[in-house]
Amino acid sequence: MTTHELCEDYKELLPANALTALDAVDARALDLHLRSCAACRSEMSEWEETAAFFALDATALEPSPQLRERILASVRAEGRSVEVTNSRADAVNEPTVVTDSSKVLAFARAVDQRPRNVWASLGSLGAIAAALILVALIISLVVLWQKTREAQAELARLSTEMKLTKAQLDHERAVVQMLTSPDAHMARLAGTNAAPDAHALLAYDKNGHAMLMAKGLPAAPKGMAYQLWSIMGGKPMPGKMLTTDAAGNAILEDQIPAAALGGAVFAVTLEPEGGMPSPTGAIYLRSAA
Repeated sequence: MTTHELCEDYKELLPANALTALDAVDARALDLHLRSCAACRSEMSEWEETAAFFALDATALEPSPQLRERILASVRAEGRSVEVTNSRADAVNEPTVVTDSSKVLAFARAVDQRPRNVWASLGSLGAIAAALILVALIISLVVLWQKTREAQAELARLSTEMKLTKAQLDHERAVVQMLTSPDAHMARLAGTNAAPDAHALLAYDKNGHAMLMAKGLPAAPKGMAYQLWSIMGGKPMPGKMLTTDAAGNAILEDQIPAAALGGAVFAVTLEPEGGMPSPTGAIYLRSAA
């Protein structure tokens, strides 16, 4: 028998071997042949790849009895004429009992072993699918975390705006209450040469609670701020510092000294930040005597 004919006989066993459907004897014989035949090994790899995808629907191929006898005869002839390595001799020289029933391949036992390679392939696919699901879950969690942070930042911004709006409304409410109070006193402050376009209104009640509303003050230089003064008998008494906005407007709540409730001159000067115990800067706003 030529090498080509022998390969053709073994190639008929390749599909069954890919499905692990050969009995032990045929499997050993084919394995022995695959060790020395690169072409059959390559075709075996292709059958195994195909079986990995279609193993669940694959049907085991049963070689004919005549083919089986030819293969066994060839193996016996090779065992008698060729001295092989110890591993091959163990496979070829293993005692084989030939009876009438030996002409039937033991597919039943091989079929029981078939899920071995199939489930290994399916297990690998399942691991890949699980990894992909895990990656998708992690991405979803990251996106959700980013959206949560954005929502928290937006809530913080809205909360700050609400606080500022509430503070402004409280000031406006206090101004209205001060101006409409029956015992309120008013003092108008006019701009000096340092701020001719500026003006202010100071309202205070009998308890000395005062509110100054100024407009048009120039922007204070860095490190400087405006300070309110109550002047009695030529003696100035310090008040709080004013903080103006970009338009030069400011609202200040302060407590007028009791000595100034009977009538005083009020003024606003430019002083170092933090305030001074007595005026050092130019007067920007001043009420009539």
